[in-house]
Amino acid sequence: MDLRTLAVMDLKGVILAAGEGRRCRPLTQTRSKVMLPVGNRPFMEYVIRALAANDIKEIYVVVGYQKERVMDYFEDGIDFDVNITYIEQNELLGTAHALLKVKPYVDEEFLVVNGDNLIDKRAIAELVMAEGENVILSALRRHSGDYGVLIIDNGLVKEIIEKPGRPCSGILNTGAYKFTPEVFDALKQAPISERGSYELPETIMHMILEGVEVRPQITKGIWADAIFAWDLLNANNLALGMDEPKILGGVEEGAVIKGPVHVGAGSIIRSGSYLVGPISIGEDCDIGPNAVILPSTSVGSSAKIGPLTEVRNSILMNDARIGSSSIVSDSVIGASCTLGDQVVVETGDCVVEIEGLFQRAEFGAIIADDVSAGARVLASPGTVVGTKACIGSGAAIRGMIKRDSRVIC
Repeated sequence: MDLRTLAVMDLKGVILAAGEGRRCRPLTQTRSKVMLPVGNRPFMEYVIRALAANDIKEIYVVVGYQKERVMDYFEDGIDFDVNITYIEQNELLGTAHALLKVKPYVDEEFLVVNGDNLIDKRAIAELVMAEGENVILSALRRHSGDYGVLIIDNGLVKEIIEKPGRPCSGILNTGAYKFTPEVFDALKQAPISERGSYELPETIMHMILEGVEVRPQITKGIWADAIFAWDLLNANNLALGMDEPKILGGVEEGAVIKGPVHVGAGSIIRSGSYLVGPISIGEDCDIGPNAVILPSTSVGSSAKIGPLTEVRNSILMNDARIGSSSIVSDSVIGASCTLGDQVVVETGDCVVEIEGLFQRAEFGAIIADDVSAGARVLASPGTVVGTKACIGSGAAIRGMIKRDSRVIC
């Protein structure tokens, strides 16, 4: 199931249901998508902060898949100016089933929001203020084939077409809703989806067929999802614009910083380095000397970028290491990866095979956690490297490299 958030308005409550759902493949084979970092924060943190900014403070989290990761990070919510209570969903039977778990806590109007999407306070505010008792937060998108598409007539939702699977533009279902407690009666009658689970879109369609009015609210705020791992780059770019950057670490004389750049405590930007924001650098990082970091880049805590290395429009997760004289573009580098000197990741249009289907994309490389690469490695556009793979010095890599693989030049 997807991660879901249910929020009761004003001084009421919020529910986040953490589940398996649609995880970014192949980067997150061992990760819950909700905890993947964009802008150096997990997806779910943006949801919680957006709710808190709208004075929604009481949060109930329905946990299932990888619950410990969620609970260990957010704890009781005090660090995020909210109060979190966890409710366990032992059987992963779908989003409608998860929502039904919170029925004892809800007695008036409330919200439901995807916790594994990126969303800002404006979008939440629009949903709060939307007219109608049953509202779907929607977004206009040119490419919506992987999402539920709404058919609208005279200001009402008439149909939800789940994942058309073909390129199309239209009004998509963001997975954020406003309901009254009457929805729980419909949830008890939720039909089984084609996936063999009880899902909210099917429940809403059942309500519509029963004559219940459901309205769309097209958002002008920020909303983004990440179906595939390279979608994280777009979400990261949006996330970097949602925070107020601060220079908390050290910047040596001769380093140049332009635009919104966040430098975490304990990090050092060494002399001759050139940084152009938006950029977020975590805590205890070592950058340079003479490194270049260009816009839309996030660098996780305890990462290191060597001398004369250039990184642009990329995500480096915690403890990642890149040697000297390397170029990394439009890429996601997993936690505890080590890339040697003179590594080059090319970027451009590519076709990637995911679970037997071919997807067109434009990115450099997706490198999972704990990968090591020697010196002078060249990665072609669209390269995907699985967890704990080892790439020998001088190798030229492309396509899909499975986890635990060894590539020898």
